[in-house]
Amino acid sequence: MNINDISSSLTGEWKSRTLTELYKADTKEVVRVYADGVYDLFHPGHVEQFRQVKAAFPNVYLIIGVCSDADTLKYKGCLPVMNEGECLKMVDQCRYVDEAYFSPPFFPTMEFINYLKADLVAHDSLPYNSPTTDDCYAIFKASDRFLETQRTPTISTTSLLSRIINDLDRYKARQLLRENSSPL
Repeated sequence: MNINDISSSLTGEWKSRTLTELYKADTKEVVRVYADGVYDLFHPGHVEQFRQVKAAFPNVYLIIGVCSDADTLKYKGCLPVMNEGECLKMVDQCRYVDEAYFSPPFFPTMEFINYLKADLVAHDSLPYNSPTTDDCYAIFKASDRFLETQRTPTISTTSLLSRIINDLDRYKARQLLRENSSPL
């Protein structure tokens, strides 16, 4: 979908609400929140982010954008361990997720968020570099449409990969033992 399609789909009475408006209103209405990521090696840290978003308001509709392998390779320089289909399936099966969206813009835009009719974008507060800015979430922070989530300090995709790399010989030996003891 291109930007023209997104802009033309913004019809109807929908109007985004800011974080401040939502907190002041103490609303029971549905709050639509978007979060994005690669979600490689889907783990408890991902689930915790989703849980935090769902707990932010009484009635949250959580939309998760799962980045494509091509975009992940282009912007992160490597392919994920789990392919995009596997990541999407894991995210979609999480009880906190109301909708899983495949291949969103790798760096979210206000046009895309409005197309989804999402009030807020959720992510941790660390700046996330893009080709055009030091923080691709800055526009959402500046417009009060950013819901900060806290990273889970004990687990991340990076830490899982480090565990595997640091103990690679043991995992290789375990795998060889399993392969050699499997019945034909």
